[in-house]
Amino acid sequence: MSLTLNVNIDPAQVDYLQKQGYDLFLAKLVDGQAKANVIWKSNSKYIATNNFKWQPVYAIAGSETVEPGTLVSASTTVKPIGYGQSIEISETGTISNPSGTVAPGKAFTLTNNDPNLRFSAAVYSVDPTKPGAALSNPFFVSKSIEHGFHVSILPVETVVLWFGQHQETSTIIADYSGPALTVVYGKGDSTHTAQWTKDGNWELVN
Repeated sequence: MSLTLNVNIDPAQVDYLQKQGYDLFLAKLVDGQAKANVIWKSNSKYIATNNFKWQPVYAIAGSETVEPGTLVSASTTVKPIGYGQSIEISETGTISNPSGTVAPGKAFTLTNNDPNLRFSAAVYSVDPTKPGAALSNPFFVSKSIEHGFHVSILPVETVVLWFGQHQETSTIIADYSGPALTVVYGKGDSTHTAQWTKDGNWELVN
């Protein structure tokens, strides 16, 4: 099932925000996360009516970048992973294929078996096996995982959007740079519409 977020911006606000050099940012959350920590999509060419579509599929890679202000960069191959599956980074720093049965609603796990490097988990909302898959825009990065440890991650279809001074897609952030709206996709939800009003406030239309 494809998910859609419509973002409507008052035309006068489009002109004002772009003259101020503001980008429209989107981020996604994982279970237990109060605030997103990576810019999933950075859009400087927004107009009055904007549409974002994605599939609720996931991929994962090991990354060595975790500092705010830096860009998340995959240090391993990006691999597809499903709910409830496990994946490992070997003693030589290579990532395995996922193992285990897909179990909707269950966290997936990345284990670091490399004794020399501390990896974090970079998570993507994309199927990396498809041609043209965008592998430069993860939506989450975990804390560094020491040798022999693992991290479990349960993505949720919750999107956060805000405006702020230019930052690139995949930038690690410590906080949102402006007023934010959180949009939750519940069971059966496929489309929501958000609006930035002429008064400069977010509203969830539906």
